[in-house]
Amino acid sequence: MENSKSLNTKEMVLMGLMIALVYLAGSIIKIPSVGGFVHIGDCMVFLSVIVLGKKKGAISSSLGMFLVDVLGGYYFWAPFTFIIKGAMAYIAGFILEKMSKRYGSIRYTIAFLVSGVFMVVAYFGAGIIVAGFLTEKAGLLQGIIFSAKDIVGNIIQVGTGVVIALPLSAVIIKAKQTAFAN
Repeated sequence: MENSKSLNTKEMVLMGLMIALVYLAGSIIKIPSVGGFVHIGDCMVFLSVIVLGKKKGAISSSLGMFLVDVLGGYYFWAPFTFIIKGAMAYIAGFILEKMSKRYGSIRYTIAFLVSGVFMVVAYFGAGIIVAGFLTEKAGLLQGIIFSAKDIVGNIIQVGTGVVIALPLSAVIIKAKQTAFAN
């Protein structure tokens, strides 16, 4: 699927499905935090890469999580989320492509954790920028303090996503192998 220049009907349907699943996972189960909320959408970001590959998974993740922010009223965060979640999915897919399959589930763990660390760091940086928009005289220190409040929540969010995505990845991979074997 990853090498074709144009999308076929099956790929468009799968991308639409993954956009919807990413959105639902990010919208339905929300735990309020200081600056927003923690959700299980990261699990679906990881699974979108398993189902669609790095490019289509990144697009689906970006759009699904962008919708979570826009429809949830977190307009300031939507552009950051679009970029961060897409890059997160792309990083996971890139690592999965480059690591040898002989590493089995370890490669999925590494891919998900590395992309999760990227997400935590990227949202920390985005929080510093958002702090500048929310207050007229926010300096770097105030931006860091504002952004630091979300680090623990983001770690919990991505950690939960990894824990849920790892066993589900095994199921999806097995299903894909069975589907292509027939």
